[in-house]
Amino acid sequence: MSLGYVFLGYGEVSFVKVGLITNLQNNNEFVSEYLWKSDASAVMKATGGNTGNVAFVHSVKNILMDDFEVLSWGHDPVFVNKNFDLICVCCANQVGSHVDLKNWGDALSQFDLPVVLIGLGAQSDRIGVMPEVPEGTREFLEIVSHLKSDAGASNIITRGEFSSWVLKELGYDTSPLGCPSLLTSPRSDLGQECYKRKDEVRFPRVMVPSGNPWHPSSKIEGLLVELVEKFNGEYVLQHPDLLFKLVLEGWGVLDERQSDRLKSVYNCFGSLGELEGWLRAYSVFFADAQNWLNYSRKFSVAVGPRYHGVALPVQMGVPGRVVTIDSRTEELAKTTGIPCSHFSDVEGLSAEELYEAAFWSRSEADNFDAVRCSSSSGYINFFKSNGLSVKPYLADLARG
Repeated sequence: MSLGYVFLGYGEVSFVKVGLITNLQNNNEFVSEYLWKSDASAVMKATGGNTGNVAFVHSVKNILMDDFEVLSWGHDPVFVNKNFDLICVCCANQVGSHVDLKNWGDALSQFDLPVVLIGLGAQSDRIGVMPEVPEGTREFLEIVSHLKSDAGASNIITRGEFSSWVLKELGYDTSPLGCPSLLTSPRSDLGQECYKRKDEVRFPRVMVPSGNPWHPSSKIEGLLVELVEKFNGEYVLQHPDLLFKLVLEGWGVLDERQSDRLKSVYNCFGSLGELEGWLRAYSVFFADAQNWLNYSRKFSVAVGPRYHGVALPVQMGVPGRVVTIDSRTEELAKTTGIPCSHFSDVEGLSAEELYEAAFWSRSEADNFDAVRCSSSSGYINFFKSNGLSVKPYLADLARG
């Protein structure tokens, strides 16, 4: 059934077929047939509510060596149990008061197969503060802890040390390896490539992932607009649907609350019509990682409050800085070695200063390469202990 053999921990060798569960919905079909004519709702549905999800899912598929097929939580449990050997779940910041994972736990119980979680994160106002965790999520984690290929090994990769601390407080062993998008590129000297970028720039351009108009960090969006205009940049939309509505459907579809919020956040524009025109001229979004990665080649740097909006250009040798807005973005950036600054520390900068801050120092480049080397080893060991295999290039990254 598979491309290779693995040891399952029971004294036997078996083929492995992986059922991969993601938060994307028919994304390949959407990109190939519907993207060009879709409204905001359709884009958000296909990408799981945030286009950054396509980067995460692509990276998991990119490193997984074993034969896999995308499943959904609603698949027939009998079919899944009969045709698959293991379930791999692409997670997000789902440990916190904002999500109850009881339905996931119920589904895993019915699938009754070994499971691994990739990229599970805790959501809190700031690192060090224990979030409230619903009972359904606790039940889900208990089920996951019993569905292991190897009872002595962790079967959860978290977004970093903070998420692992939260889960340890709940009684679960995890591996704080961060986002697998860190390992998208096969280049072992990627940090050095990012470091050299500044000397190679002839026509400055900046890739700016936009923030969330509803978040307190939205106070920096005016600065990001200025950054785009001064450095021939592009404003990359990821979330929320409000911005997609404005670009794809026009300001006339917005309700009064949405309109008022946009006027407040983007007060550098004289009207919503002017903001709509600016976004249509300067914004871009992606529903697949391949085009996102390829498009990133055009830019000198990437900087903004979306982790994946910076992390993907970095994989193409474009240095970047994440403007962190919460524990989630800060944890991801620090765990994966991408330079970061809190939004409160950049709001007083000029566009020129923020542009310069996105370039990497030698020490930042060295740290990034070291983190990738260590993370590659961690992913290899984690996958092996769970009866899975990774692409051969990860071994090269692990050697540095």
